[in-house]
Amino acid sequence: MNEILALNERTISQIAAGEIVENPASIIKELVENAIDARAKNISIRLSKNILDEIRVADDGEGIPSEQVARAFSRHATSKLRTISDLGQLTSLGFRGEALASIANISYMTCITKTDDEDFAYKYDIEGPQISKGVPIGAPKGTTMIVRDIFYNTPVRKRFLSAASKEIREITRVVEVLALSRQDISIHLIWDRKTLLQSHASENTRNHIYSILGKDIAKNLIPIEFDTESYQIEGYVSNNLVYRSSPEREYLFINGRGVKSDAISAAVRKPYRSLIPLNHYPVFVLYIDIDPLLIDVNIHPQKQTVRLSNNNQITVLLERLVASALSPRREIPTVERFEPKKAAREEMMPSKTIFQLSREREERRGADRNESDESKVGKEIKSDHVYEEETSYGCETSPEQGDVEEEERRSDPASMKKPPLDVELYNYLGIVFRTYILFENKRDGRLLVVDQHAAHERVLYEKYSRDIENRSVATQLLLTPIQIHLSVDEMQMVEEHLDEYRILGFEPEPFGEDTVVIREVPEHILIADFRQFFLDSIKYLDRGVDVKEQNIYKIMRLACRSAIKGGDKLSEIEAYDLLKQLNEADTPFTCPHGRPTMVHLEKRTFEKLFLREGA
Repeated sequence: MNEILALNERTISQIAAGEIVENPASIIKELVENAIDARAKNISIRLSKNILDEIRVADDGEGIPSEQVARAFSRHATSKLRTISDLGQLTSLGFRGEALASIANISYMTCITKTDDEDFAYKYDIEGPQISKGVPIGAPKGTTMIVRDIFYNTPVRKRFLSAASKEIREITRVVEVLALSRQDISIHLIWDRKTLLQSHASENTRNHIYSILGKDIAKNLIPIEFDTESYQIEGYVSNNLVYRSSPEREYLFINGRGVKSDAISAAVRKPYRSLIPLNHYPVFVLYIDIDPLLIDVNIHPQKQTVRLSNNNQITVLLERLVASALSPRREIPTVERFEPKKAAREEMMPSKTIFQLSREREERRGADRNESDESKVGKEIKSDHVYEEETSYGCETSPEQGDVEEEERRSDPASMKKPPLDVELYNYLGIVFRTYILFENKRDGRLLVVDQHAAHERVLYEKYSRDIENRSVATQLLLTPIQIHLSVDEMQMVEEHLDEYRILGFEPEPFGEDTVVIREVPEHILIADFRQFFLDSIKYLDRGVDVKEQNIYKIMRLACRSAIKGGDKLSEIEAYDLLKQLNEADTPFTCPHGRPTMVHLEKRTFEKLFLREGA
């Protein structure tokens, strides 16, 4: 056996540094969090072209008293707590007392800091545990941390860094989270003299979000709010027109700290099922203030994860809040103009054509008219709103009527079910490509295009959903009952969920100790292999997803298989009847998979195509 030796302090420090400093983004995160805790209102982050050459973070916070600088760079030194019991009431961001020491162990650092009480700023050079004597220099109040030659003494870590473009994306993501966490702080991120992000302090949360995430997201956010003695919830969730192919635009803050929580994210996503495409994610920015005693903040080296003792209650509440917020905010997309150059961006609609909201007004005239969205990012937003709030969700009301009618809808829950279209205004024109049904609006000249397959999917999906909810799924007897042999565990799971299977329209009967017999199946549902369908459901039960939770995905698939297909020939009467059924659906704007069922084409779209606009 090899001799057991105590590690020297240098090795211990480098191991600790490895836990804290994974990449340049983690350095920035720690330094900016320290600046925020120092009550800074303006924070500047400057990166050299080669990120590892130099990172400079400057703030206008309280500064570090000269007699405490050496202590700040020692391990396990912090101003945030005194004893372990203080962790229970902790609300600051940095508290481990490891960050500065860890960064100093893998780089050369310079610290320039000044407090209100000192006549001069002092400059310190730090290399590992060695700190130079402070040199008086002229500098404003606050602290500037300069980190050079990152990972110079840990070449293995340097080799495992990602490509420069990926590191920049990670840094931008980290700064986005930090900027969103505090709307009273302005943060400026510059790389090689180019501004990557510039947030502006604002009392208007949506304006603050706009400066960070842009107009397309900000204008499609819906506010949510809830307040109890134990916690406060407020923030924004996206409507059905904004989503992403990854969860990168899901932002969660608990007591001001950007964190991740699979349970909370799942709760927020759940109401979006059938509203946005499968395998896509909504956008949300949520702020939860909770009693610090109900959270454990000390479970992740970089404090990115928290454990909530009251997690289940919060998730149920969030699911209800989001579902309620989405209820009146589902919209029919409208094609107003074609912009092929933007198609490469990940925009808010699923089609390769760029859809614009039907209620988006003409671009602001004057200075605003000549200023692109990109140029607005980072500039001071002087107005109280980042966009003109629109309330005509059904697409049939005029902008002038929208405010009054929306107020009536909010005060009368029953009015939320008001169909979005006045079907009598639409004339049937025909079907193109044997898939898309065309209707002309007689009042305003808009063309409504309905995807016959997506529309019928939505109609069937809601019918099956209601039948399941009302325990009224029609069933049919099989000419030949299906016998399925199961393991002991599978048999036990089926017996525990027999009633749920019956609600879905199956009638599994135990037949001996290891066999079930299915004699009845849902009527008018196209399933090629009922045996495999049933076995798949047991597989999900084994993963902890009960039959009731599986229903929504089953119904999506069943509705898709049973629905009218693209290419199926419809008569005028059938097409018009489909429009009426779709219009009466609870959520008529998307199919169960989240794709649009219908879109409006504006008259001016055709005028632009044929160069008639303004003629």
